[in-house]
Amino acid sequence: MKKSAIMSALGIGVLSISMAFATPQQAVSQVRNNATEVLSILKNANGSNDASIRKQAENYAMPYFDFQRMTALAVGNPWRQASNAQKQALTREFQTLLIRTYSGTMLKFKNSKVTIKDNPVVNRGGKEVIVRAEIVAAGGGKPVNMDFTTYQSGNRYRVYNVAVEGASLVTVYRNQFGETIKNKGIDGLIAELRAKNGSR
Repeated sequence: MKKSAIMSALGIGVLSISMAFATPQQAVSQVRNNATEVLSILKNANGSNDASIRKQAENYAMPYFDFQRMTALAVGNPWRQASNAQKQALTREFQTLLIRTYSGTMLKFKNSKVTIKDNPVVNRGGKEVIVRAEIVAAGGGKPVNMDFTTYQSGNRYRVYNVAVEGASLVTVYRNQFGETIKNKGIDGLIAELRAKNGSR
C-alpha cells in the first residue's frame, strides 16, 4: 500500500472523534483528546485480539464521519443521476472500504506520535473547520501533514474529507471512480466496490 493511502487510513482513525463543542478551538481540543483515546484503544491489540480491537475502533469512528457526503464528493457529478437505491449502495460500499482500510492499517501505526495543531482554518462563518495534524511513525522519519475537513452538524463537527500532504482523499477516489463510471456506469462502480469489499 502506498504511503499516502496508509497515512490516509491512519488519518481517518485519528479523526474518529466526538467534537462536543461547536467552536473551532474547542473542536481542536476535542480532536487532540480523542486522538489519544483512539491510539489507546489500538495499543490493546496483541495479535490474538486484533479483530475485536479493529471492530472497536470502527464502531468508535463511524458516527463522526459523513460517509454519504464523502461518497457524493468522490463520485462527483454522476451522483446526481444515481437513483436512491444506487446512492445507498455506493455509500454503504464506500464506507466499508474506508473503514476496513483504516482499521487494518491503524494497527501498524498504533505507536505513532500524533500532534494536533492549534491553528484550524475556519470557513463559512465557523461552520466548516479544517483541523491540521502532524503524524510521525514510531520509527521516526519525516512528519506527515494531514488536514481534516469538517462541517458543523448540531453541537459537533463531522469529517467529510482528509488530505495527506495536500492530496485530497476524496479527489483521489473521484479520479478512480470517474474512470469506472465512464466505462461501466454506476452499477459497474457498485459491483467493483462490492468485489473489493468481498460483499455479496
